[in-house]
Amino acid sequence: MNRTFIRVVDLYKRFGDVVALDGVTLDIFFNEILVVLGENGSGKSTLAKVLYGVYVPDRGKIIVDGSEARFSSPFDAKKKGFVMISQRPQLIDDLSILENIALFIGEPPSGTLAKRIEDFLKRFDIGIDVHKKVFSISYTEKQFIELAKALLINPRLLIVDEAATYLPQDLKTKFFEILRRFVSDNRAVIYITHKIPEALEIGNRFVVLRRGKVARVFNGAANPSELRHAMFGTEEYLKLVSRQLLQRLSKDSKNVLSVDKLVVLDDYGKTAVDGLSIDVRAGEIVSIVGVAGNGEKELGEAIAGLRKASSGSVKIDGFDVTKSPPSERTRKGLVYIPEDPFKEGTAVTLSIIENMRMYARERLSQDVVLDAIKKLGIVPENPAIQVSKLSGGNVQKVSISRLLLTMPKVVVAHNPTRMLDERSRALVLDILQRFSLSGGGVLLITEDVDEAVQISDKVAVMVDGRIAKLFEGGNLESFRSEIEKAMVHG
Repeated sequence: MNRTFIRVVDLYKRFGDVVALDGVTLDIFFNEILVVLGENGSGKSTLAKVLYGVYVPDRGKIIVDGSEARFSSPFDAKKKGFVMISQRPQLIDDLSILENIALFIGEPPSGTLAKRIEDFLKRFDIGIDVHKKVFSISYTEKQFIELAKALLINPRLLIVDEAATYLPQDLKTKFFEILRRFVSDNRAVIYITHKIPEALEIGNRFVVLRRGKVARVFNGAANPSELRHAMFGTEEYLKLVSRQLLQRLSKDSKNVLSVDKLVVLDDYGKTAVDGLSIDVRAGEIVSIVGVAGNGEKELGEAIAGLRKASSGSVKIDGFDVTKSPPSERTRKGLVYIPEDPFKEGTAVTLSIIENMRMYARERLSQDVVLDAIKKLGIVPENPAIQVSKLSGGNVQKVSISRLLLTMPKVVVAHNPTRMLDERSRALVLDILQRFSLSGGGVLLITEDVDEAVQISDKVAVMVDGRIAKLFEGGNLESFRSEIEKAMVHG
């Protein structure tokens, strides 16, 4: 019989006009991995942050071991043995790995602690000098440092918020093995993900949230169709993304984007993009895949004009824009969708409609804005709402809306679906395909091999700032294992 570890009773949380949690009641048992699923804006991350003390609920109770617990900060939650691992590593770049972990667990950065960290990482076949500064390590290494940081304080509850979504499959498998061993010792994991296959791989039970409410609880086995219907009420969106590559390209298609021998430095003066060349033709989708930290971010920013190139060139529709500002590149037909919608993709203090008018550089009618909101499924459907009040996935959709409001020649999109649920992801990939079918070119920079092989004409693997391998022709799905291997080993 399952023993209840944590009971959440009638949790309610509002942010202005947005109700994020609306009477959520559920149980978390010992020795289980409870998966929480839901579409963007369903309340998943808000629930996690309430349990971790980031947010204080407006009403409701959190009962731990039979007694009510009140968390006003993550410090309070940690005292109860609750730790959260976020999608984005919460590390200080200018400190060493050892110093970051010491700061989190409240111990001095000693040789003994360094040995404990190194022993933990060896379980994942990750040999790394813990005295290295965090800025010098890869995204994958950062995510395992986060896991080590969490488990070294010996927690009772681990909240994992989309933290394994973009790990290579072999490392994800090891990550999951650690979680399974963790819960076997009278502990629990709350695992938040928007990927249904990932949920089914790791979960013991499943809770689906919709519009801040518990829509359904699966106490045991579930299948993909059941989860999709609980999350979205339909599976029709699966038909949106289909390979239409043969009809898209013509032999005389011209290059709408040409990157030639580009060299770009990162924020610390280290070479991030190392002589990279790639072309995108009209009507073509080219994906660059790679584990984060291999120069993808710097490449996108250099093409958009947000980062200076040390050498090499960038041409848009035949025009050399290497030394042009972002505004000139936009005029030549470039739309850039940055990875981080909060810092670079939107003005979070402005409303949805104000952001959309900024993208279009003109005064849009209310009807045009409402149509974009509807097409992208932005929730809530209120153009006057401030972007900062939206969920992460809906902020991302606002950033992506520029595709519907402009008429570019080439789109450079960096992880555009990272924060999106399955239906929203399908909508965005469908928009990219329709854009290419109309003659536009797409450079998709992504860590998601699934979407790369699903919609691309070519897939280039980026390692250490270079194109390590290029895959093209036929069904790219057949190259999946080779692509994933190249991402890790070059």
